[in-house]
Amino acid sequence: MATKVGERLKYEPMKLRFTSTHTANGQANSIIKRGLNQTVAAILPPSYVPSSTTVILYEKLEVSIIDLEAKRGLMVTWIGTHNERGLTYPFLLSKTSTVQDLIEGLSKQVRLTLTGSGKIRVFTFGRDGETRDELAVAETIGNIPDPVELFAEEITWEEPVS
Repeated sequence: MATKVGERLKYEPMKLRFTSTHTANGQANSIIKRGLNQTVAAILPPSYVPSSTTVILYEKLEVSIIDLEAKRGLMVTWIGTHNERGLTYPFLLSKTSTVQDLIEGLSKQVRLTLTGSGKIRVFTFGRDGETRDELAVAETIGNIPDPVELFAEEITWEEPVS
């Protein structure tokens, strides 16, 4: 299917992503996973309404779907050392990368203070919106729950660094 749609659109088939739709309301339902030699009949969800029409949506991507399956997109909001909401930085990392890899990438994009420790902490906020859940530097990107809003800050000299 990707090959035929790619030919019609004059677009690379591996940069097309397909989504099934809900038969009752036509809303996007779920992303169709890539598979070799799948038939369209096997892809379509069963329809219990005889007169319904199934629609499959396509999306043109800038990256290959193979990269999307092996990588994870994350957005990290930099709050610096003064807990001020700053810029948000996008990352596309391998699911086997660690939070340390994310920190190294972020450190190349943000400006650390001259009086700071030069170390970065990545965290999320708990359900109460107040407690911070710091991510371990050895944690893999693939193990971070989705959806997640990540924040990063520079650790001050006054704090003990673990």
